[in-house]
Amino acid sequence: MNTQTLLIVFIFFAGIFISPVVADLKIIRAGGTVFLGEEGLDITASGIEDGGQIGWWAPGSSRSSEPTEIMSVSNPTSFYVSPSSFSGKEGLWYAWPDQIPVFQVKKPQISVRVYDESSDFDASGKWVPRGDAISFRISSNVYEANSRGGPDGQVDIVLISPQGARFSSVSGPSGSFSLTGIPLTSSLTSTGPVWSTGGVDSGTWIVQAELSMNRIKDNLPDMGSGISTPVEILIQNVNPLIKSPVAIEVGTPTQEKPIEKETSTPLITPKITRTPTIQTTPTSQGTPVFTQSEQPNAQKKITESSVLLQPTVTIHTAEEEPTTKTTPYATQTQTPLGLASITGALLVLFIIRRS
Repeated sequence: MNTQTLLIVFIFFAGIFISPVVADLKIIRAGGTVFLGEEGLDITASGIEDGGQIGWWAPGSSRSSEPTEIMSVSNPTSFYVSPSSFSGKEGLWYAWPDQIPVFQVKKPQISVRVYDESSDFDASGKWVPRGDAISFRISSNVYEANSRGGPDGQVDIVLISPQGARFSSVSGPSGSFSLTGIPLTSSLTSTGPVWSTGGVDSGTWIVQAELSMNRIKDNLPDMGSGISTPVEILIQNVNPLIKSPVAIEVGTPTQEKPIEKETSTPLITPKITRTPTIQTTPTSQGTPVFTQSEQPNAQKKITESSVLLQPTVTIHTAEEEPTTKTTPYATQTQTPLGLASITGALLVLFIIRRS
């Protein structure tokens, strides 16, 4: 064997030994974890062949007896963990009758939360100020599939706009971020701030997580298992808790107050008139001389010119007809001018003459 031939053989075997082990989420090591709804799995690592059997013992059962459930495997290189066949039978399954562990069945679980990284709060079901950076936080037990290796992720995030459009990627501080094939690193996986909401439509957005690994979401579309419960967030500039002032209705008719009318109440101011009195003054001839003097009259003569008007306000309601309140004028009395004085003077004159 010449040198050239030896070199070719060396390269061939070196390539075999140093080539990396091909990892795939479909390849299951002996006793590895599988989830309800997974399809196309390769379970040959446990030694199962076409037509081989696997068995499951219910909790508390002894493995010295026959399995509680026995199934036949038609194709170990493309195995389907059917929910109808394996639901309620979670746990280790063994090759029968060899009792070699083949895989362990678990029911998948998944939920998603929306987190506002800018304001540092859980925004699930809440208002997000337009412009804040958003992250998605996924809780799931499917992270255990990471032990299988492989570059593929296990989860897709469904993002639906207020207009019903579905997004496959978002843009954030670090650039574009794909919402499909997100790898789960632990039981709680955060994407970090991957979505900047500054240029998005205002309104209610819907966020949901789906287990895309080996078509779990298609074979087990149960809420909380294959797909998460949807989460809503409201993206807009204004906090919805801030209410605008209550609008005041313009043009509401108001009841007008009745117009108040004034009535006049006369104020009576008495005017004193003087009545002349007759006095006698003796003269040297013995004949009395009559003189006239003004004295206050006991009665007051009221003239119309002496009445001063002073307004008096009368208030009435709209249901009543306004009436004018009037005050009657005082009646005038007249005394015959000087009648008593003349009579007295004549009587004095008569007495004088008799004497």
